[in-house]
Amino acid sequence: MNRIFLTLASLLLALQSVAAGWPANYGGVMLQGFYWDSFSESKWSVLTSQADELSKYFNLIWVPQSGNCQNTNMGYSPVWWFDHNSSFGTTAELRTMINTFKSKGTGIIEDVVINHRNGKSNWCDFPTETWKGNTMSWTLADICRNDECAYNGYSPTGNYDTGDNFDGARDLDHTSANVQKNVKLYLDFLLNDLGYVGFRYDMVKGYDPKYTKLYNESAQPEFSVGEYWDGSYSAVKGWISGTGYNSAAFDFPLKYVINNAFGNSNWGALSDKGIAGDPNNNRYAVTFIDNHDTYRNNDKLSNNVLAANAFILGLPGTPCIMLPHWKTYKTEIGNMILARKAAGITNQSSITEQGTQGGGYVMKVQGSVGTVMVIVGYVANANTTGFKLVSTGENYAYFVSDNVDISGTTPPDEPKDITVHVNAAKAPYLYVWSGSSNILSSVWPGDKLSQTTTTADGKVWYTATFNAANINLVVNDGAGVQTTDISGVSSDIYLIFNADGSYQDVTSAYDSNATTTLPECAQYIDGHLFCYFEGNSTYSSPNAWIWNDEGSFTGSAWPGTALTEVGSAQNGNKVWLWDGGELPASLPTGVVFNTGTGTPKTIDLEFVNAGYYTPNGLVDVVKKADTLKGDINGDGKVDVSDVTTLVGYILDGETPQNCDLDGDGNVNVTDVTTLVNLILE
Repeated sequence: MNRIFLTLASLLLALQSVAAGWPANYGGVMLQGFYWDSFSESKWSVLTSQADELSKYFNLIWVPQSGNCQNTNMGYSPVWWFDHNSSFGTTAELRTMINTFKSKGTGIIEDVVINHRNGKSNWCDFPTETWKGNTMSWTLADICRNDECAYNGYSPTGNYDTGDNFDGARDLDHTSANVQKNVKLYLDFLLNDLGYVGFRYDMVKGYDPKYTKLYNESAQPEFSVGEYWDGSYSAVKGWISGTGYNSAAFDFPLKYVINNAFGNSNWGALSDKGIAGDPNNNRYAVTFIDNHDTYRNNDKLSNNVLAANAFILGLPGTPCIMLPHWKTYKTEIGNMILARKAAGITNQSSITEQGTQGGGYVMKVQGSVGTVMVIVGYVANANTTGFKLVSTGENYAYFVSDNVDISGTTPPDEPKDITVHVNAAKAPYLYVWSGSSNILSSVWPGDKLSQTTTTADGKVWYTATFNAANINLVVNDGAGVQTTDISGVSSDIYLIFNADGSYQDVTSAYDSNATTTLPECAQYIDGHLFCYFEGNSTYSSPNAWIWNDEGSFTGSAWPGTALTEVGSAQNGNKVWLWDGGELPASLPTGVVFNTGTGTPKTIDLEFVNAGYYTPNGLVDVVKKADTLKGDINGDGKVDVSDVTTLVGYILDGETPQNCDLDGDGNVNVTDVTTLVNLILE
């Protein structure tokens, strides 16, 4: 009996080794080149323009269904199968993109939507199309008889659906010989006419996996991956088996493990690694953090995103990186991709060490050249002997063994002194760490700060200095009130710590080395009480409530005065001005910005005249531009017109600051003489 079992197992492994669908020992990395409504960022022409950069890191790029949907559409409501003028560009632009990437060694994967489709003008009038003398036509017999159109005036005569129903379009009956013929023709067109290298099958729960097997055996794509959206390991594994191992699958079981582990800092959950953790099936695991669907709903991972990407870039399976993650963390993700490839990690590499350590998790994976070690969470005194650091950040560190050549990566930043300045009502505690394995302060709640410095405005700052490339920190009161994690600090920082645990980063206002480029619309208003507010989509029409102990400067009733739009910042956010008129004897002390309805609103912020604020607090102070001595009228020149203006000011009894040219504290005829001499000189 054992011999029979071993024979069957050997046959199964042999069948898997020759199956189509996904290459064995594949070391490539895939990019999802879009997200929901990414019409501008994912245009074929835009992706083509990025081919040199993307092909350096990615072997495959998954793009949306490219057929014509007759309207602005992400491609999941297909109408035409051979017309590929879509919301992302023309057919010609699509061919250019595919061929450009192909010339650089990167293949393009089509999002194939064959579970369902839409009609041209009604529910069921699928277009007749012809390609290379082959005509594709449709009848009501090609639609599942239990499709919802049966209850809306139509009479589909196909067989019952072999999978889950989809209400958004007509469910195709894959038992139909005509449907099978049409799908095979369509896939042939995608591979051998347009030039795609493979398929991402959408909603494969909608039909029996044997049809994916049928279609792939006909088309013979090198790459095939199905979206079997289910967190059950056995369900996804069963679908892969049901295709005859003719397709890989997105590792949804691992996705939900990642949500738990990285979303909740529950590092022990990583003992379950989904399909990627199964040495008998990891070849067929396409691992991911988020996709276009999960990114726009409650399945999105919000915490430790870069750490999660580091984890899948160390795992077996084929990692699929999402476009927003790539754009946000290009250097870090790019370095880890290059290191993964240099170590020879593939979809079938072996995990040689794994498990929780301290407050984190350590995993080692053996490649054909060297070993990758990934540390996530906090692991005290991790043994990194024989390894060199590739990338580190909040709750992660990515290493390769010393024998791996990573000369093509960007070296991690060199350690340097970073001083943290905290303004607080009483001495705060500071908990500081670097990467995922190095606490730089005492254990929680950290070090109680005692060293202080005082700035020119009289503010007292509690300070501490740390030597690291970058640090992460939490300010707290030692009794449970704390800030959120303040991550990726790579230079001196000034923080105001409030009694409720909130904080403001005011570095740009106090650090002379800090560089903040304010928009040109944020101009200094001489002699006025004013401030600027850069809103976001939440603060589309903001108000300001400004006060001191004597009363309000913005009316008698909350939510205060509406701000005036004056321009836009470089990031596209609108910039708003509050102009309180001439400087009063008593200045405001506090400001709150709100939506105009009162909520949402910022916390109580310290008012700084000429301050430039965002919803997070004070960013910078608008500086008064240097003025040319004698330029009374402000036209940038010193000439007789300034004399005329100065004389007018004196006769009218006005004395602007720039009129006291001789510096005696008075504005009179001696200043006119000084001005004339300046002109003559």
